[in-house]
Amino acid sequence: MMRDQSGIVMVAVLWICALIMWLALQIGAETRLQSEEKVHQLRRLQALYLAIGGAYEAIARMGQPISLETEGDEQLTWQPDGTLHEVNYQTGKALVVIQKETDKVNVNEANPLQIKAVLEKRGIEDEDADTLADVIADFLDADETPRLHGAEKDWYAKEELPNVPFDGPLTSIDQMLLIPGITQQLFYGFNLGEEQPESDIVQDEFQLFATKDSLFQMFTVHGKNVSLEDEEILEEADVRYVTWEPDGIYRILSCGKSSTGPPPVVLWLIIRYAPESEKGYEVLYRKVL
Repeated sequence: MMRDQSGIVMVAVLWICALIMWLALQIGAETRLQSEEKVHQLRRLQALYLAIGGAYEAIARMGQPISLETEGDEQLTWQPDGTLHEVNYQTGKALVVIQKETDKVNVNEANPLQIKAVLEKRGIEDEDADTLADVIADFLDADETPRLHGAEKDWYAKEELPNVPFDGPLTSIDQMLLIPGITQQLFYGFNLGEEQPESDIVQDEFQLFATKDSLFQMFTVHGKNVSLEDEEILEEADVRYVTWEPDGIYRILSCGKSSTGPPPVVLWLIIRYAPESEKGYEVLYRKVL
């Protein structure tokens, strides 16, 4: 009898020990995850401040004349020509690109054929580009008559979609993501939140922001331009200068990278250059990507 009781006590002790060990492992794992989350948040905050610093570097250089130096002058002056600039800080760096926003195609002004041309540039096949161009156009126009391949409110209700057509202009280009068929992969060239290869960061196209042929890089909601410039014509020119223009609208993309590690943070600004104003500029749109 005593042996049976001793065996039961031994089994109970072993179970209690196992339970204590399991609880200790769980607490340890949870503590480690919480610690990693705090480190992640700290790095992200550092990267955000680095991105803000890079954006201010770009704003401070608005209106600079083109350098008269013939060699090694790419970092002396910043022009809105899409050149990648690197700004180093004690805690990390910012990678900055400035683009002329009105060189892009204004989706609010373009007709379905002009929208289709951009979609085909993105690599969408002819029939699919036809359909998506009509859907985009119907999303923006004020009438309730669907185009041949388009869709209006009745179709959205039938498909039980959470959105309905704006029946008016977009106020920011990322609102295109509300349009059926426009995915993050199609819009940015990759899905936000997925890890980007390190090699992408140093390429001239600056693929960390968005691939060169993405809708994000080709469309805008500013200006009157409705067609993309011919790259072959541009390549024939010896030099193409893009300079600051009063009242011009520019896109600033600033990527902050903490020296302690990922994640990077991208700050997207749309700026109007206003040298006559007290600040010298006006922020039209801002977003952290």
